[in-house]
Amino acid sequence: MPRTWLLVATSLLLLGGCVPTSALKMHDLYVYGVENARYTYFYGQAGELLYGDRSLTLAEPDAAQAGGGRPFAVAGALMVDGGPYLRQSLERLEAAPIAVSRLPFTTDVRLELGADVSEVVYFDGQSYLRLLDEGQAGTVQRVVPRPRLNRLRGLGELSGAEADALAAALEARGRPFALAVLRTASLPTHPVDGLSEHSRTGVFVQLGVEVSEEVAGGAAEELTWEVVARGSQAVGFQGASYQLVTSRDELIALWQRAYGSQLTVPPLPELDYRRETVVALFLGSKPTGGYGVDVVDARDEGGELYLDLRLTEPGPGTITTQALTSPWLVLRVLRAGYQAAWLRDAASGNLVGVARREQ
Repeated sequence: MPRTWLLVATSLLLLGGCVPTSALKMHDLYVYGVENARYTYFYGQAGELLYGDRSLTLAEPDAAQAGGGRPFAVAGALMVDGGPYLRQSLERLEAAPIAVSRLPFTTDVRLELGADVSEVVYFDGQSYLRLLDEGQAGTVQRVVPRPRLNRLRGLGELSGAEADALAAALEARGRPFALAVLRTASLPTHPVDGLSEHSRTGVFVQLGVEVSEEVAGGAAEELTWEVVARGSQAVGFQGASYQLVTSRDELIALWQRAYGSQLTVPPLPELDYRRETVVALFLGSKPTGGYGVDVVDARDEGGELYLDLRLTEPGPGTITTQALTSPWLVLRVLRAGYQAAWLRDAASGNLVGVARREQ
């Protein structure tokens, strides 16, 4: 009988030693240009970790520490020796991987690559824009920025929380910036034992994007356009809605909403959808009069349609109707084939929306 209990106890000890523990993961974020530092985040089981020639104490953050509070801090990461991450200074890069400048009289930019990069992103102070998906050293080109959703999420191997922390830290500097994702093979290595996962993401940040005196590539082409109808009493639009109109049936549906508050609906304009691009802009419900939209220009830039808009709203002390309004406008451009119309503020050059074909 004692021998039986000894075998059972031994089995239990062996099974106990096989119980899996939380996997420890480490992510290195290399930030060059504005910081020249490596931020290391740890996730998983708290405890001691041998890191090079030192030992790190990893601990769960308490309620006060969970939100981070410090630039680059990531909610959910383990505390490292009492801090939200491990920060180590890096040697600055010998040459800047990117040089980005704005071209005069346009929202286009000039992009020059000094190294191979995975993606280039531009923050103009309000919106995130994609300049390049991938590029090689020596590239010099004119680029039409494309909207990029979700700020910096999806860059490299960043988690959503890490991408948001990086974006917040850079936005806090209060200036436009360009960011390039560096090839992983170009990043310094520092292996650490005892990890279930070790990921690395490197970025170079150019703080400030100035106007270039050099124009790369051909100039934008001005297009012929015409406003075919406008009004201020559309129905059924709470928020802004932009659409490419590709058929008479689509226009009829929008026309009924545009003139839905009137007893008599004007006849439809005659449009050639095979040769023209028709764009409908509805600003949505506004609390008073004085709101409106006008088209300043229409241009083909890199094969894309850009509409420069003048958006107006009542100023302080302006006398307007106190009734609800809903401004709208229908425009035709004498060129077909566009899949989208990019809308930008004529005063600032910032993108304010995009009109696409109805799905």
